[in-house]
Amino acid sequence: MAKRNVDLTSQEWRDIVFADKNKEFGAYQLRKNSDKRHNMAMLYMLIGLVVVFFLIIGYSKWSDYKEEQNAIALQEQREKMLAAQLAQQEEETQPDEPEVEEQKFEQPEVTVPEEVLATVQVTQIAIVDADKVKNEVMDMDAQKEDNTARGVVTQEGNDDADKFQAVQEQVVVKEPEPEKPKEEEIFVAVEQQAEFPGGQAAMMKWLSNNVRYPESAQQNDIQGRVVVKFVVEKDGSIGHATIVKGVDRDLDREALRVVSKMPKWQPGKNNGVPVRSYFNLPVVFRLQTQ
Repeated sequence: MAKRNVDLTSQEWRDIVFADKNKEFGAYQLRKNSDKRHNMAMLYMLIGLVVVFFLIIGYSKWSDYKEEQNAIALQEQREKMLAAQLAQQEEETQPDEPEVEEQKFEQPEVTVPEEVLATVQVTQIAIVDADKVKNEVMDMDAQKEDNTARGVVTQEGNDDADKFQAVQEQVVVKEPEPEKPKEEEIFVAVEQQAEFPGGQAAMMKWLSNNVRYPESAQQNDIQGRVVVKFVVEKDGSIGHATIVKGVDRDLDREALRVVSKMPKWQPGKNNGVPVRSYFNLPVVFRLQTQ
């Protein structure tokens, strides 16, 4: 009788089963190689399970990555839509600038007071009766010593003949005041919008690296979105930053600080020419949840 504890996959068991039988028969060869086949099948199955496990993990990671990228793209799209809406609202609420009438400068008429030279009537020589002589006749030597100007009549006026001549020749013309230079226009909408160097993604990364969350706002659990309006100058510099939509005094102050610290932008353009333009930028303050 066969032993009860004989291993059915052992050589001893095969010899018992195929005793007095033709061992060249195919069944004996199959039974002989069954251990190797079973081991290889088990090895292949384990390798397949490991491959499937890593595939599942890789797919899970890839799904998380795609979901994160989609969330970032959706956030950027929302922020662009918000900026566009704010710009449109600002354009609608901004009053039309009154047209500046061109100032025409007319040459003022200068009235020069008429200067009259004081003169003494020259006595005409005539033969008349002595009792009819009215003016004393001055001889030529006396006239040379007298500096008084002579004329056909006696009249009061300026005794300085040189000054009289100068006044007659002088014409005072008041020059018009130079026109003050008009401040260059700031565009709300431009053909090519101003852009942070490197694009939207670079700007979000720069903000995340430079924004300092105020400690008081963290302690009071204050968070939100601050919208800052500023002017991108023709050389790309940032100026005239103001708060359009605020959240908290400390958050508003930090948003203004980080915007004023920004590097030079690529300015907005009209017809390929750089112009001054407005830009609305939302700065998000969000506390990290644990």
